[in-house]
Amino acid sequence: MTMKSPSPPPPAANSSSDADSSRLIVSDLWYSDGNLIIETADSLFKVYSGLLAQKSSVFRDMFSFPQPNENARDIPTVRLFDQSDELTWFLKAILDPEFFEPPPSTSDLSIVGGILRLSAKYDVSFLRKRALLHLGTTYPSTLTAWKRRDIHRSIPPLDNTPFAVLPLVREFDITWALPAVLYCLCSYTVPQIYDGVDWRERHITINPEDRRRVLVGRAELVYLQTKLSARFLRHSPHSDCTSPSECIEQRRKWLNEASGWDVADPLDYLDVNWDSLEADLCLACFTQSRSDTEETQREIWDKLPLIFGLPSWTELKMLEEEAMNPH
Repeated sequence: MTMKSPSPPPPAANSSSDADSSRLIVSDLWYSDGNLIIETADSLFKVYSGLLAQKSSVFRDMFSFPQPNENARDIPTVRLFDQSDELTWFLKAILDPEFFEPPPSTSDLSIVGGILRLSAKYDVSFLRKRALLHLGTTYPSTLTAWKRRDIHRSIPPLDNTPFAVLPLVREFDITWALPAVLYCLCSYTVPQIYDGVDWRERHITINPEDRRRVLVGRAELVYLQTKLSARFLRHSPHSDCTSPSECIEQRRKWLNEASGWDVADPLDYLDVNWDSLEADLCLACFTQSRSDTEETQREIWDKLPLIFGLPSWTELKMLEEEAMNPH
């Protein structure tokens, strides 16, 4: 089937059997030669049933039965009870290859969430996988990917986004992303964790079970961050240090600045000014300090699931593999 560019219908279309004047025609998804009308509570789409059936087993089964108003002259019409904005994104992702590309192309959390929801409902596996890939660029299951998330993230960072991501992760059992999401929530203040925050003009709170996980985990992360600071400060100069007293002083000075960071974030806590520290320490001390810090951060990352009362990384990664490559 050749798909033509969508075009708005002529004014008379609203009064024809193709449309209902009480609903808004979505012009981007109203194809002049479409052979199926989809209606929601407030929107109308004219699309290609064959393409939808090809991508979705649910649509394929749905279209195998005659629709109630189907006759020789009318275009078949299907009523769906999804949110119009989510259905718009979902249909665009199927019909327009450029609308929802995998990373590194960027997207939006609302779009990712809407497509994730409907791809699960209508069994469109390639879109579900694509949505999971987008979430994984910011909430990964490896420390290497975590360290590079600011470079690779495909969902632009917005204030309080982890609060909006957590319900998605819970709704669709994206358990392998939970350690990273809960870790991000630990960087918020206790009142924010208790009371919730505003995100895109709506208030979001954490469910009681996860709120407890975050508060308990936050206390543990603050302890580990303090322990990391003490280890960094007490570290003796390297045996090849060229200026021991200067390196000790610079280390203390730099740590005092880093100690002003009032969030629980030991994975990034000492990463803020490595370039500056490299200029202040001799090469031997800098190399040793960075190596020791990275080793400690690996230990913390390995403990994250335990800190939040979750299955081990081994189990979580098995779940991720099954979701990304279903048999």
